[in-house]
Amino acid sequence: MNTAAAPLPSSNPAGIAAWLMLGIAWLCFLIPFPGLGMFLGWPLNMVAFILAVVAVAKGGAGKGIAQLLLSLVASPLVYLVGVVVFAGTVSAIGQPALDAQANAGKGRQQDITIAPVAPVEITARQLHRDYEANEVAADVLYKGKRLLITGEVASIQTDLMDKPQVQLKAGSVDQVMISGLSREEAGALGKGDTVLAACTGNGMILGSPMTRDCELQ
Repeated sequence: MNTAAAPLPSSNPAGIAAWLMLGIAWLCFLIPFPGLGMFLGWPLNMVAFILAVVAVAKGGAGKGIAQLLLSLVASPLVYLVGVVVFAGTVSAIGQPALDAQANAGKGRQQDITIAPVAPVEITARQLHRDYEANEVAADVLYKGKRLLITGEVASIQTDLMDKPQVQLKAGSVDQVMISGLSREEAGALGKGDTVLAACTGNGMILGSPMTRDCELQ
């Protein structure tokens, strides 16, 4: 009597390859080497995703759905863990050097007295002219530097955070923004007042030089 041979279980090379690519991708995510996860791990994860789709298409959901879901859900979590590991490794490597620099700095501070840098005195009109002429050069001169700005109050307003902002005239329509004043300081000003404000330069936005941490002098 002839008996029918039992069917062999169908092979699933795409699903197996998806598992392999997924494992290598996760390994790349977790190894604390710059760019390994971004430039090798994620492309391998994409390959695993595609292979999982192929496995599902050829063999049904049971052949590749796990790999598919893991590539979409678990891979970002593994990548974040790798980022934390990399940050911790960099911090651990750099901390001894930072400690040495801090100790050396403390030793020098005992012997050296650093004179404070004098603020740059400038009018609102000249500050605006310099930024209009060359924003890059003006940033070198003024951004992040302490400034003593003289100008006439054009308007007194509040920003989206309800913090005072004072506009100084820098021309017929041009203005310089003074930010960081207390509500008491801003409330005591009036349109047309001439003020002297100590500020830190903060670049240029939408055609107006900006400042921060201002105090009236």
